[in-house]
Amino acid sequence: MSKINPFNPNSPSGPGMFAGRLHEIETIEKLLLQTKANKGHGFLLTGQRGIGKTSLLNLVKYQAEGDIEVNGEKLNFLVVDIDISKDTTQHTLIKKIELALKRKLARTEKTRAVFGEIWSFIGRVEAVGVKIDTSSNGKSELIFEEFCYSLADTLNRVTKAKENSVFDNSYDGLLIMIDEADNACSELDLGTFVKLLYERLQKEGTQHLMIGVSGLPQIKRILLDSHPSSLRIFEELNLDRLEEPDIKYIIKKVLDHSSEANGFSTKIVERAEKLLINLSEGFPHFIHQYGYSAFDLSDGKTINEDDVVQGAFGSNGAIEKIGDRYYRDDYYNKIKKDSYRQVLIIMSDKLDSWVSRTFIKNRFKGKDTTLNNAIAALRNRGIILDKEGSRGMYRLQDKGFAWWIVMNQKREERDKRAQHKK
Repeated sequence: MSKINPFNPNSPSGPGMFAGRLHEIETIEKLLLQTKANKGHGFLLTGQRGIGKTSLLNLVKYQAEGDIEVNGEKLNFLVVDIDISKDTTQHTLIKKIELALKRKLARTEKTRAVFGEIWSFIGRVEAVGVKIDTSSNGKSELIFEEFCYSLADTLNRVTKAKENSVFDNSYDGLLIMIDEADNACSELDLGTFVKLLYERLQKEGTQHLMIGVSGLPQIKRILLDSHPSSLRIFEELNLDRLEEPDIKYIIKKVLDHSSEANGFSTKIVERAEKLLINLSEGFPHFIHQYGYSAFDLSDGKTINEDDVVQGAFGSNGAIEKIGDRYYRDDYYNKIKKDSYRQVLIIMSDKLDSWVSRTFIKNRFKGKDTTLNNAIAALRNRGIILDKEGSRGMYRLQDKGFAWWIVMNQKREERDKRAQHKK
């Protein structure tokens, strides 16, 4: 029987599937209303991979653009989405902002002419590149000032009443959302860029700008290293794992969608649902990946416990797929030494429980200095977490990482035996 899988592990959750995050949503709603009142403020959204940061940003976009009401009010923000890569420079970031604004604002010959005049400095940016230079004689500082003036001019024009504006519509403000900001390189100098931008706009009399930055927890260190005061402009929001009622809600909504897509209802037995909840560990992406694999093995009408187990731990199952997406790079590319991986293998024996350095040392095959270097490197790269307020206590990010390490070890051992037989 052909069936459409209702779980969607490869895309952010839509508003209809969204669950939890009430505190974060309410905080961002307040910031949107503050920005509309010309008291712009930013938010910093952090959390582990798969925790739902991009899905929350999508929800914020729907709210800012008026598709979802905020306190009974339909907002009308100009929204710009930007992704950061390791190659993104300040020149590239400015160009991305300019291109996004041009696409949304310069839709007629008249507005294109006005927009081109406001942003004419971009040609000089293309010629010389840009990086903030706070020295008074720096040419690049002057280019950054022109960028700020152009953005301020644009904000002042688009937030005025429609009849007084050159552009086709009036907006409550501008929301710039920067996702995957933990990819920012030191040359981007993101903390300085954002802080100085807010200060320059304030001097120009407009605070209709709201910047939302999202990334892994290390983004805080990236911003601080760039500018010690950069975090002051952000409301910090850390996404934690979803609670069991929220996970149940997501599963129910997905299965309701299955009935719509397939024309017949899909049920999940209680033991299978409980197992799916435990496996997902409160990560929205994991819920969808484990659910997708389980549904794929089911008859489409009932998901049972065996479907969930085989879908998770079977060949090319959910754990392998999650591992390839989230863990393989940490395990192989971010660490180049077998001694570092040995620490992860030892820790995986305790899943995601806290492990003492003594526990690791007693099982580690190598010098004490090598162990110290391994733990330091794994901590600095965010691959293992250290317990706040307790020295020498560490854990893996989640149980899924531990399961993947164990399964990966077994695969490597099988491959070695196969090679030896040849």
